[in-house]
Amino acid sequence: MTNKLDELYEKYNILSEAKDDIDKFSNVYVECIESVKGSEKEKKLAAQIISKFFKNFPDHQEQALNALCDLCEDDESTIRISAIQVLPLLCKNSKELTLRIANILVQLLELDGQDFTTTCHSFIQVYRMEDPLVTLRVIFNYMYGLTNIQTREKCVQFVYKKLVKIDEKMTAEVNDLLIKGGKTILQDSTAAEFLTIIKFLTTSKLIKTTAGQQELVNDIADRAELGKDFYPNDDENLNCDRILFCTEYALPLFNANVQSTAFVKFYCDQILNKWDDIGKLDNGTQLQYQFLKQLAELSLHCGELDTPSAYVVQIFDKLKRYMPLPPEDGDIDNMPNLDFTAVECLLFAFHRLARQCPDFLTSDPAVLKDFRLRLNYFSRGIGGCKRSLDKVDVQKNADEKIKLAPAVLDNINALIRDLFYTTPIYKCNVQLSFKSVAPKAKAIEKPEAAPTTATQKRHVPIHFDSSNGATNKHARPARGTDNVKIYQPPSGKFSNNFQGFERQGGRGGRGRGRGVKSTRGGPRNWRN
Repeated sequence: MTNKLDELYEKYNILSEAKDDIDKFSNVYVECIESVKGSEKEKKLAAQIISKFFKNFPDHQEQALNALCDLCEDDESTIRISAIQVLPLLCKNSKELTLRIANILVQLLELDGQDFTTTCHSFIQVYRMEDPLVTLRVIFNYMYGLTNIQTREKCVQFVYKKLVKIDEKMTAEVNDLLIKGGKTILQDSTAAEFLTIIKFLTTSKLIKTTAGQQELVNDIADRAELGKDFYPNDDENLNCDRILFCTEYALPLFNANVQSTAFVKFYCDQILNKWDDIGKLDNGTQLQYQFLKQLAELSLHCGELDTPSAYVVQIFDKLKRYMPLPPEDGDIDNMPNLDFTAVECLLFAFHRLARQCPDFLTSDPAVLKDFRLRLNYFSRGIGGCKRSLDKVDVQKNADEKIKLAPAVLDNINALIRDLFYTTPIYKCNVQLSFKSVAPKAKAIEKPEAAPTTATQKRHVPIHFDSSNGATNKHARPARGTDNVKIYQPPSGKFSNNFQGFERQGGRGGRGRGRGVKSTRGGPRNWRN
């Protein structure tokens, strides 16, 4: 074995010293190529010799390339890495091989660990060496045909987290391909892919025009499957998580020109209609709070509804659940637990959408009377809570619920005042308590204000036991949970980066057979 390795070193020396006469030693080069069948050390040395003198023996390039490909598939990781590292060197003086080398490398992205890292580094070298557009097309064509979810997720992260960063002055063609490719993958993305791609798309030139913003909103709506019936109990497809996930990244895109009408319709028709089913799920109360928060935000930019009363009534019915009637015995001093967070969201959405059907409350005097009894009773609870808060230094209090409470109560009061006019009006504008003070303006005239909401405050549900005006920070929530936390999607493969639905930038089966069924305890997925 040692003799063969020594012989290989001698052949290397022969080729190195040949200089201008190197073409006379093609037989030596061929013998070096054949050494890829030797020991581990011989294979590593052979890979270096093949790449170093590749340009000098054009007649043997096919044989040499095939030999390196064999080494890339070797059982020993160190040998694979040695071969992968030298592949970019073949392109230096043989540009015509760039496309082929890129195709080889992109297939090696399926490897794990150090093999994957080395492959990424080699691919980047090829990307820089030749036309990035051609190289990028190779990896997208490869990703489109992938059937392995984990491999495609790795490829997506490689493209949108590494390649885009090394080309700071990318051409318009490359940028267009990244947008087009991302939008294509987005249609059938996993949660991890969705997050990676949406962060790129929401900072790309796509959102610098109204048409581009609308295009991206449509893509997100398609991924959320707004055109399908909603089944919250479908554990395999994680429908609740998919809707919440997609909507959270669509919200910053809505404005006066890009309307949220389709999302509002879906939330009213599907989400609110399955309210009890959602509440029975694990973390059901947290899911409900997140849906309510999003519905309130969506209502801000809802366009004209075809039959507004059909959607408003869904909100109205849920609102009455959280706004009880006064007790029949007339005892208004001992009030039940009041869910101010749910009421703020629902009342805000009702106030925004009911202006499209101003006769909703007035068409039936009995409905208006009943609703005003609820509003008046709820107002008493607000008054009691405000009196208790006056005794607390809100700003110094560590409880986030207490800090948000004044804004929540003021918002509800302002909305209620509008509804107590002889003919209810819908004129007041309030800032939702869980939104940051800075507006999320995205007018095309100011593209720099594109959606970035990393500073957005978390939505902390607020409940108080309003008996006798006393504030109880530990009161039992009206929906039966003792400590409501911000909704977190399932851990594991679903999304390791998605925390608390705070936007930070920005799963399924393809028709070609990419579907992956998830089981309890395994990786969770929202691919269909």
